[in-house]
Amino acid sequence: MKIFTPLSILCLLSVPALSYAEQTNTVVNDAEVNNEVVKDPYASIYDNVLQHNADNAVQYCVELQTSLESKSSDVRHQAFVQLAEGWGRVQASYILGDYDMNAMDYPLMVDYFHSGNEDIHESIERLVGRDSKPSTALYKNSYKTMGAIDSVMFSGEWSERRKAFAEVMVANVCKRFIQISDGYKANRDEFLFDVDRGLSLVVNAEIEHIYKTRDWRIAQVSGLTKANLGETKPEHQQYPYSEASWAFIGGVLETNRQLLAEDQQPNVATIAYEKHGKEGINAVQAALESSLLAYKNTPVDHNFNLNDMIPIFQGLLDVQKAFYRHLVSQIGVSANLIDADGD
Repeated sequence: MKIFTPLSILCLLSVPALSYAEQTNTVVNDAEVNNEVVKDPYASIYDNVLQHNADNAVQYCVELQTSLESKSSDVRHQAFVQLAEGWGRVQASYILGDYDMNAMDYPLMVDYFHSGNEDIHESIERLVGRDSKPSTALYKNSYKTMGAIDSVMFSGEWSERRKAFAEVMVANVCKRFIQISDGYKANRDEFLFDVDRGLSLVVNAEIEHIYKTRDWRIAQVSGLTKANLGETKPEHQQYPYSEASWAFIGGVLETNRQLLAEDQQPNVATIAYEKHGKEGINAVQAALESSLLAYKNTPVDHNFNLNDMIPIFQGLLDVQKAFYRHLVSQIGVSANLIDADGD
């Protein structure tokens, strides 16, 4: 279904050039007079994906904080898994760092996965075993991230000591999510002022995190890279102790569905139709649908088994190739080159 956004009516020679945000507001106000609702795909991407997912992550983090008071391990575990999925949604389309230099490092302050050589779990266990105050012991940013929370909450028997550490860690992560949510609120107008740049950033973020999910979170764990072919190492997954890694991957896929799927319009698909990129968006949609189906059909107890991971690995590879080979050129986006073929 094609949804078109009328913008040409705003071109009056006697009026100074308006930003896209100002144009959109004018169109929406005119439409409201006629009891119509104009759905702008760029504003929808920003509000319904970037901002919405960031806001949800804040709420999920608050719920994780609350769960630390619960005596139920299931309640605590469910809250962390929910936050992991929400974080996957945020990271899959993270572009705030391109508008706010301070925000470039927020993802690293939320999650230290695949960064540095330190064994965070080993460090956290050592600190838990000492007598120092958690606020003092957790002096590194990497000690107050999602991976550190996974370790302190789920790798050993729950205790007041572990709870005290978790409180400091979760508070830090929640602070970062609030900064991300507030940052998106502050930069909406800039995104809509130059929608071509905004679209390029979103699409490149999608491609980047599809690649990282396929390579870092699946292939390197399940033995699907040339370096570790056939060697499954589930202990190397993102959240090995809570087993919330699969939820994070699901969050990445869901953000891509929000941005690309036909039934989620107005979104990138809407823009592709406007730019005569039907062939490209259809190719990406088909590959993404196969990936989502492979994800949903994966056995619950897969434990990143190589054979179980092949369909989702192939699906994500096909999504990335479809972006490069079909969509990006048709919608006028310059894609940052990433190892598209997995070689």
